Amino acid sequence: MKRLALALSLLCACATAAAGPTYHVAVDTRDYAGQSGYLDFLLLGQAAASAMHATLSGFAGIEPDGGAADIAAGDVSGSAARAVVLGNDTGWNEFGLWTRFTGQLAFDVAFDIDPLPGAGSTLEVALLDAGLNYLGPDGDVLTFATLPGAAPVVTATAAVRLPEAPAPALCLTGLALLGLARRRRA
Repeated sequence: MKRLALALSLLCACATAAAGPTYHVAVDTRDYAGQSGYLDFLLLGQAAASAMHATLSGFAGIEPDGGAADIAAGDVSGSAARAVVLGNDTGWNEFGLWTRFTGQLAFDVAFDIDPLPGAGSTLEVALLDAGLNYLGPDGDVLTFATLPGAAPVVTATAAVRLPEAPAPALCLTGLALLGLARRRRA
């Protein structure tokens, strides 16, 4: 009975790890040091898009200077202090954090994508000035294109680092270590 319980808990843990990809993102803002602007997230859902949510958390390097208010438009809930959830219920869903750029901005993004067939959605991340114009010539610094049943396609500029450990590899490593520990006990 203990083996069955262990097997079920491991299976659930692996299923949870594979439920939706999570990314840790670091954006180099040294080129804009001393300027203020927005770290902006725009979630665009196509017509007939499958339901999707992007959860943003773990913000670091954010230094509000009171220069402008944060942006929240469309299907946006939560706060930067805990977590912000962007959905694709409306065509235009935007969250922007006003900050003074000092060197590096970091955050985590996790996706929850409905597996039912449907069109995709896109999460775009940009650095914007007070007039909501792109900083730099590249436009969006990072884009996640999502489709049901597939991992997001990530497009990033050189200013972005995505140090991500794939969930299946972590799960397999954990299972291997559990097997090794069990073998040593026997």
